[in-house]
Amino acid sequence: VEALLRWRHDDGKMISPASFIPVAESSGLIISLGEWVLRSVLNAVGAMRRSHPDLIVAVNVSAVQFAHPNFLNMVDLALADSGIPAQALELEVTESVAILGAEAVEQIFYALKTRGISLAIDDFGTGFSSLSYLDRLPADRIKIDRSFVNALESGNRGARIAEMVIPLGKQLGMKVLAEGVETESQAQKLRDLGCAEVQGFLYAKPMPLDEILPWLEERP
Repeated sequence: VEALLRWRHDDGKMISPASFIPVAESSGLIISLGEWVLRSVLNAVGAMRRSHPDLIVAVNVSAVQFAHPNFLNMVDLALADSGIPAQALELEVTESVAILGAEAVEQIFYALKTRGISLAIDDFGTGFSSLSYLDRLPADRIKIDRSFVNALESGNRGARIAEMVIPLGKQLGMKVLAEGVETESQAQKLRDLGCAEVQGFLYAKPMPLDEILPWLEERP
């Protein structure tokens, strides 16, 4: 399960994260917002794991959060206050964290791994990180961006990225998850390519906690 952040306007319309996250990052509000998201998610995990004890929830982390000197302490306190085991949490970062420098990112990755937290590289293929840089990071999962998944059916050049990333992830010892899967045709193509994990509207649309709890209970 991946946690998604949405902003509902007073008129009921939803404001896209693509609109408000950059503002939060540039203003510095992403630090307090990110902590609120993590704590909210961990509280929700407790309820979800009652029916699925092994469930893991992924939370996106901004490069601005990742670079904050109090980031690791914030994660520790949130986990301690919630009582949720670190193994139930996966943190997702994009290749943009490369701007912090390979050594700094590697140190944070290893610090999180020692706590038992899983790590994922989100939107893989949309950035410009070198493969040698990626090879240094102890990530557990690579997530293929939805644009490359969409290209699988259209025959566009982006389809080649998905085809290359799946064996690459396996060579690096990482799981590969495809995002934005909306059709059975896409799912089958990904199966044929050896992709073991997918997420998208084909399986479920985003739901608030009070809807996802009964949805989970209906599934083994």
